[in-house]
Amino acid sequence: MLIVQSALLLSFKKEDAGTRVTPNTPNNPANLPTLSTSAASEITSTTASSVGNISSDGGSDITARGVVWSSSQKPTIELNTKTSDGTGSSSFNSSLTGLSPNTLYYVRAYATNAVGTAYGNQISFSTQDGISLNIETSLIPAGTFTMGSPITEPDRTKTEIQHQVTLSAFRMSKYEISNAQYAGFLNAKGIGSNGIYAAGAYPTQALIYSNIAWGLTWTGMQWQPVAGKENFPIENVTWYGAAEFAIYAGGRLPTEAEWEYACRGNTTTPFSTGACLDNTQANYRWDLPLTGCTNTSDDYPDQTLAVNSYSPNAYGLYNMHGNVCEWCADWYGVYSTTAQTNPSGPASGTYRILRGGSGSENARSCRSAMRGISLPAKIHYDCGFRLAFAP
Repeated sequence: MLIVQSALLLSFKKEDAGTRVTPNTPNNPANLPTLSTSAASEITSTTASSVGNISSDGGSDITARGVVWSSSQKPTIELNTKTSDGTGSSSFNSSLTGLSPNTLYYVRAYATNAVGTAYGNQISFSTQDGISLNIETSLIPAGTFTMGSPITEPDRTKTEIQHQVTLSAFRMSKYEISNAQYAGFLNAKGIGSNGIYAAGAYPTQALIYSNIAWGLTWTGMQWQPVAGKENFPIENVTWYGAAEFAIYAGGRLPTEAEWEYACRGNTTTPFSTGACLDNTQANYRWDLPLTGCTNTSDDYPDQTLAVNSYSPNAYGLYNMHGNVCEWCADWYGVYSTTAQTNPSGPASGTYRILRGGSGSENARSCRSAMRGISLPAKIHYDCGFRLAFAP
């Protein structure tokens, strides 16, 4: 991971550090049902199963429930194929039939009461070889926050000039994309040992390089996670490899602003955990805590850990600090000093953004505001990614 150094910097105007994160309340009637969609299972070339979990009936009886699916995102019961799985507010299992082979499907559980129909989160899976991406997401509410760090923050860099950013709501994957998920994508698209996807959006770019020490390797016939590393984050992936997977999964890479907002989880401190990040809270070099902080152990893992390691932040996101640094959509550029709405970075550039720090880096690199950069075709043994989706 290449960190932006002061030699690259211009002089910056300093902004007020006092603005707090102020998420907006989603416009969702409280008397609709509340439910979620579980990952697909028992996937074949033409069938699959999914479970709907109703956590609230909204104050009136559930009169219809099931799952709805389509090859287009955000399927609805009015326009797409659905199951009908009875009534009541208990969890239910749905069987999806009549699917087409080698197709990526989007699925949402639904429940209807006297007020109307509500939908759970969207999941996706492919009927190619029974591949399920199983990407669990959290809703990140719309809101306004101060991006960057105050000049008083320990170990900050001058690239982190503070400015106000307003974002629309979006969903973000709870976990870093895993070796198993990425292997499923590579094999479904028939991508060989050179990691090049000739039919993709970046047909001349290598997406990944094989290395058995980093969790995913080419066996001579297909890509396969190293035994025991299936649920570890994908590493050794280029920015192009992250972007191609995002297209396949029906999502996108988060913008740099979205990533920082989601990482902060309604905090203004260096970490979502507060002023310090200790050895019980994240995978990083515990022997190098933030200036002014201490740890009870400096015997850090010195490797990546499973994507569900440690406790999630306030938005339900795991490993936003450490484990692997994460590719963002943006080209690197100097921050604007004026308020921004849904910024997406420069239109072009040389370097792409990396965020979050990793298990091989110090606490400074894991701060919410820290900006890393890298050439998009470059790989890093300690960098992966997660995805953003429409809400």
